[in-house]
Amino acid sequence: MINLECVATFLAVANQGGFREAARQTGQSQPAVTQHIKRLEQSLKVALIQRSNAGCTLTPEGTSFLPYAKHLVRAGARAQALFDKTVLSIGASSNTGIYLLQPRLRAYRDRVAHKLQIAIGSNNRIAEQLQNFEIDVAIMEWWDPRPGFTATVWHREELQVIVPPDHPWAGCTSIPRNWLCGQALLGGEAGSGTGRLLQSYFGDDARNIGIAMQLGSTEAVKHAVRAGLGISLVMAAAVTDENRDGSLRAIPLEGGALHKDLYVISREDLLPDAPARHFCEFLLQGETAPLAPAP
Repeated sequence: MINLECVATFLAVANQGGFREAARQTGQSQPAVTQHIKRLEQSLKVALIQRSNAGCTLTPEGTSFLPYAKHLVRAGARAQALFDKTVLSIGASSNTGIYLLQPRLRAYRDRVAHKLQIAIGSNNRIAEQLQNFEIDVAIMEWWDPRPGFTATVWHREELQVIVPPDHPWAGCTSIPRNWLCGQALLGGEAGSGTGRLLQSYFGDDARNIGIAMQLGSTEAVKHAVRAGLGISLVMAAAVTDENRDGSLRAIPLEGGALHKDLYVISREDLLPDAPARHFCEFLLQGETAPLAPAP
């Protein structure tokens, strides 16, 4: 059986490059560090660390074990925090976390005493963190149904075409759907679910809408559109400032707006008084309830 304390000591030795340095960092005696490494190596039946006069290096087996060790320690910390009602860890996909969630986080923080830890990353990364117990709640642009989790639509955000102010479409109040056929749009973050949404919205015509460049983020897309490299389709909230100051034009689609559903996801087995459950309820009620400061 692997002992997590021994795993944490192994990480300290790997990070510090020596047993003495690891002892200093962890507050243990050097013999205790040595004993932890010995116990871990016995559990795994391999040598993890090679000692020499120049210091310590990981064996090939130690290098292979390193990412597992990091994951074990993180999972152990999350397990210890399971019944801690003072901390809530929230993960949000990039666009949601940057452009939409911040006012809600501020309003929630004003109402609760526990500490908020926020992680913002790609949709795939946030899903992975939720699956691996690294966060308590995820706010994402898509969710692939998997057992053990509850996903609820939190918000519906309109997608709009963005063009530079000198583009022929810049004076339009709406864009006919068929105008996008044959266009090559600038793409943002891969795996955000926009491609699946286009397929659903445009049907067979979606095959005639291409991606000119995959730029990795909405911020990069906005800069590229301003530079005249092309047009794109983004969440309306992402271009509020640019549309107001005239550096970009955000134009809705004609004949029924295109919306993206944003989800709040948590584990099914949350305790009734878990901060994650409280946050999910707050977020879902927040779409209809005013966010006045807490008394």
